[in-house]
Amino acid sequence: MTAKEKSQARMATLMSSLGAGFEYYDFIIYGMMAEYLRLLFFAGDDSWVGSLKTFAIFAVGYFARPFGGIFFGIVGDTIGRKKTFLTVMLLMATSTFGIGLLPTYKQVGNIAPLLLVLMRLLQGFSFGAELPGAMTVVYEFSKQKDQSAHAGFVLASTSLGAMLASGVLYFVSATFVHDQIFSWGWRIPFLLGGVLAVVNYFIRRHLNETPEFLLSQVKADKTCLRNAPLKCILREHLSSLILGIGMTLFVSSLIILGLYFPTFLTTNFGYSSSSVYLALLWSMVASAVTLPICGRFADKVGRERLFIMSSLAYVLGAFPLFSVLKLEANWALQLFMVLHQIFIALVSVCYFPLLAASFPTRVRYTGIAACYNITYSFMATLPILLTGLIYWTGSADSVILVMMGCAALSGLSAYYCINLYPSFGALSSSTN
Repeated sequence: MTAKEKSQARMATLMSSLGAGFEYYDFIIYGMMAEYLRLLFFAGDDSWVGSLKTFAIFAVGYFARPFGGIFFGIVGDTIGRKKTFLTVMLLMATSTFGIGLLPTYKQVGNIAPLLLVLMRLLQGFSFGAELPGAMTVVYEFSKQKDQSAHAGFVLASTSLGAMLASGVLYFVSATFVHDQIFSWGWRIPFLLGGVLAVVNYFIRRHLNETPEFLLSQVKADKTCLRNAPLKCILREHLSSLILGIGMTLFVSSLIILGLYFPTFLTTNFGYSSSSVYLALLWSMVASAVTLPICGRFADKVGRERLFIMSSLAYVLGAFPLFSVLKLEANWALQLFMVLHQIFIALVSVCYFPLLAASFPTRVRYTGIAACYNITYSFMATLPILLTGLIYWTGSADSVILVMMGCAALSGLSAYYCINLYPSFGALSSSTN
């Protein structure tokens, strides 16, 4: 790789990272504010029913992700990565800013939650293409031996986005009194998110098209193009699609559980909302630091091996990890949050390069988006499932068992990939 190519790879990683961080803030702020939104948009329901409805709308955003991811993936594989990125950001800016302007249940009744559903659908449609697109761009600009490291920087930016979200919510909850928050203060995080998305749009305008995509257009398989990227994946890369979905289970469950923490930890372990938000903030700091380090480590020891070992470690250590929360001390809460983020870092830096390597350039954006978003659309029901399980069993241990199951399935999927498809994860960038 020449000096110019290295410079382009670093610039692509920087632009993708900044954009991914801002957009991640926009998407997760809903989950982190679930308790506020329940009281604002479902004031006519009791607390348990209101929580279920709030998380149902949270899940709606994830249900929209496969449609947006596959749609924009096809666009990105057909007309290019850059134009797709710009469109995605404008859609996210509109929907996030729109939530901040919505009337509440007390103002317009049942129209309020309907409008919230619409904005959440638009958010999900946009976000479904964001991280798959960022990983596609970074993968195609970087050398194989550095792909996990570059992925680690992009993922670290999502931690910075989550850190910003936690910091904003901590500021709101600690600065304003109850009446101020429910009168107007709850709008601040969403309005800020809309502004950040607009800033992201102008950042993305300076992104170059990937050389690998341009070369693939010259060497394009006419049959595959005629059948469209999605049909091409279903016909020629179905095994990669299925195994990629299996590997996504653990990553998605860890991340969505993190969004459920503000409700889960306050309800079941007695921690205050401000304590949880502060712990989330510091855990995001730890995540932003450890992700690039984990990326370098994965490039050295092997992505497949590290992914499997991390999954196994979670299965064996889940009960001891969650037992820390029973100490009911803020230091224990912070320790738990940091360890949770370390697991996310270890599996994420392995997962994305493995997934990108399993699809050729002409269908890579679509393939990553399909695996990533189909899984997340199902896993978005995790807060609803966990809320129901805790309600019926009367124990938070059901959460641990579900998470162990997800880790085991993903580890087995990766093991299955390596043994049946030795080239899985070891493919070099290809313009096939």
